[in-house]
Amino acid sequence: MRSRTMRMSWLGGALLSAACAAVAAAPALGFFQEAPAPAQAPAAGADHAVSTLLEALPDRIAKRLEERRAEMNQPAGGPMGAAGFVARIAKRWNPGETVKVAFRGGSDALHREIAETASEWTEYANLKFDFGLDPATGKYRTWSPSDSQYAAEIRISFNQRGYFSLVGNDSIDSTITAPGEESMNFERFDVHKPSDWKGITLHEFGHAIGFEHEHQGTPPCDFRFEDDPGYVRTAGPGGQFVPDSAGRRPGLYTQLGGPPNNWSRQKVDFNLKQLPPSSSIVAGAFDKNSIMKYYFEPFMFAAGKDSPCYTDFANVALSDQDKKGAAEVYPRGKEDIADILAAKKLVLRELAENRQVSKKIRDHFGGRLKDLDALRKRVLDDD
Repeated sequence: MRSRTMRMSWLGGALLSAACAAVAAAPALGFFQEAPAPAQAPAAGADHAVSTLLEALPDRIAKRLEERRAEMNQPAGGPMGAAGFVARIAKRWNPGETVKVAFRGGSDALHREIAETASEWTEYANLKFDFGLDPATGKYRTWSPSDSQYAAEIRISFNQRGYFSLVGNDSIDSTITAPGEESMNFERFDVHKPSDWKGITLHEFGHAIGFEHEHQGTPPCDFRFEDDPGYVRTAGPGGQFVPDSAGRRPGLYTQLGGPPNNWSRQKVDFNLKQLPPSSSIVAGAFDKNSIMKYYFEPFMFAAGKDSPCYTDFANVALSDQDKKGAAEVYPRGKEDIADILAAKKLVLRELAENRQVSKKIRDHFGGRLKDLDALRKRVLDDD
């Protein structure tokens, strides 16, 4: 039987580290690409090209995440261990914590719709989202690029490319993002919301509370990375690569390497291949219905529609496993909270005292450690 501090990291079908994961793995979310998932499967004959522009975090933030990853990946023998370990558990919020949210742009009505939709997570997770609603005016909390202090833990914009979110408290890590930068983006929601906007909102807020992408877990999806043997590069409308005259198909390296995404092989690997294994990650059953797995067309899998990762619909609602996972990662019972906070305290202390990284990084984890101690006293000492 598992100890409470080593519960499933794939809880709720969304990959979440239960303790330390090798820092050589990509930083959580970091460059994960967010794209509008189609509200339904595409029409027949439209499944041999990726026409959607898959967006990354802004380059400025992605670069900082990579620099952070490199700095944390210390040689063997240091206080972080043999491979240089970073604790993804440190990215989580604390059970019972209030997470503030602020907006830049958009109408009061749009803010209300996002707030109401995102709050579904808190029906299962012991977290609170504070959107700063003023009942007298109907207005919500806002943030500005000129902010010198974080107006909120989650800062939403609508003017960046694509849909994305930082994972957990990376959003208030000054080595990754500044107070005047967004931590979450819904491109053009303020102009026109897509039909599946609620699913997109739930997906991004899933990242914001610490969940990873389902399709990068265990077992790995059977993505078809390489071209069919003998494939001759053939461009279709818009310059996207399509099957050649003999019916041979481009693989994902070719498909995503061309318009409109123009990804390198490294970026394809980063966003689609299985996250590096770690003895600290305890995997539960793959949940293809998770809100944290977005739709992939059948040609992207080796087994096509027979792939265990394929669904003929987009996931636009929390699955039963998502709900269960949120409840277990952010429990309400005192004993469960005590176990989680004790494990997290050990991790944060190690990170805050690691002299091989910059003072700025140590200060970030030190601040989270103080927050945890205050919460532990308030929650566990109250009868």
